[in-house]
Amino acid sequence: MAGRKLKEAILAAQELAIDEVANEEQETWSHLHLKQRVLLSKDSHGIYSVQFSPDARQLAVGFGNGAVQVLNARTGQLFSDVFTGQRTRQAVTSLSYHPEVINLLVTAGADGIISIYNTESKKRLVNIREEDNEINALDFCLDGSVFATAGKDRNIRLYDSKTNQILKILNAPDITTRDELSLMSGHSRRIFALCFHPEEYHLFATGGWDDSVKIWDKRLEKEALKMMNGPHICGPSLDIKGSKLLTGSWVPHDALQLWDFRSLKLEKPIPFPVGSGQNEYLYAARFCNSQVAIAGGSGTTSAHAINYQTTQDLGEIELGGNTVQTVESALGGQLVAVAGIGGNLHIASLT
Repeated sequence: MAGRKLKEAILAAQELAIDEVANEEQETWSHLHLKQRVLLSKDSHGIYSVQFSPDARQLAVGFGNGAVQVLNARTGQLFSDVFTGQRTRQAVTSLSYHPEVINLLVTAGADGIISIYNTESKKRLVNIREEDNEINALDFCLDGSVFATAGKDRNIRLYDSKTNQILKILNAPDITTRDELSLMSGHSRRIFALCFHPEEYHLFATGGWDDSVKIWDKRLEKEALKMMNGPHICGPSLDIKGSKLLTGSWVPHDALQLWDFRSLKLEKPIPFPVGSGQNEYLYAARFCNSQVAIAGGSGTTSAHAINYQTTQDLGEIELGGNTVQTVESALGGQLVAVAGIGGNLHIASLT
């Protein structure tokens, strides 16, 4: 009874509290300008994740052999080989900086290993292993007190960022016995994306192979707050900005979609440009600001920045026939990073 009342109160508060960003960007963006392609020593292993630091001075890069490099975000110059990687390690699938301790970087990989680094001292502080799991997604909550992981085993783990101990596990349902299986129970197939709301302390979203997106409150013990069917998410292609939710699906058409975060109703598909004989098949998608999103994948082997209000294509970053696996943006699109198979890190900006 108490749990249901808390859930109802949270939903009611959410309707009142989450609104459009108060200070919408007034600037009109017309072009995605490529600043440079950055060649890195680990490129042959492929880049699976990128993340700008909260102050936008650093760009962390995760490679297929577990290596992590930190660059100057504006110049692309190597700042630090945080971890050089090993033959026995697997891809760094997700990276997240602590939102308030800007030199604290948490990485997670397909081998189930979470590593925490100080990017200034270039020291690894902690290693955590999630046994029998492949971690695909990682994110911090708004104040950095908690980070969450998700992946192959479908469980969502919430960690205390001070102690690095598990606070809570939102267990996935047993799909063989169908015990406790409901629309609001956990995902039925592996999770590939997880992101906290950037303006709300407790809410986060997850998505994956089961063609659903679920909204969770980290204070609740078991079930999701709400869910929707549709997006087939296969990478870091889930993002939240204000009352908007962005999804990128690995499907041939209508892959990029904009949703209302509160109602989870589809607002509109965002046309993603394709050439003759191409399909969309998106792996990664991010908001740049309140007008523009960037997305890419294997269909066009490129990323496009799109004004989702007008549907105007602002520009393309091509990866020479290689799949886009990760995109990221900072400072309202003044910094954009795109990378994937073969490395192919490109730094761009909206103008």
